[in-house]
Amino acid sequence: MRIRSEISSDYINEEDHRIAKIANALAHPLRVALVRYLNTKNRGEGVDNVTCNKDLVNMFDYSQSTISQHVKILKDSGLFITESKDKFTYYYLNRELMEDFGLYFSK
Repeated sequence: MRIRSEISSDYINEEDHRIAKIANALAHPLRVALVRYLNTKNRGEGVDNVTCNKDLVNMFDYSQSTISQHVKILKDSGLFITESKDKFTYYYLNRELMEDFGLYFSK
């Protein structure tokens, strides 16, 4: 069911919209798995804590375009941070945002 976010009331604030955007981003098992993967990758420390689209395609066995579409949703929600270097785009998990919303993924 799709909810029209532009319809509002006095009781719906910006934080409600922000939480809903994150909840929507986590509403697909592949996106949850992507977040969990980045969350556990070397515990987010050191050089090995980043990954690129090619790594995700190989790991999850989805097409590059499918992974990119799901990553875009995670990026738009703020859960993924991207950085372009040369011909690669690297993905980082926005740990601060996860902590703000109490998101926890076990190893």
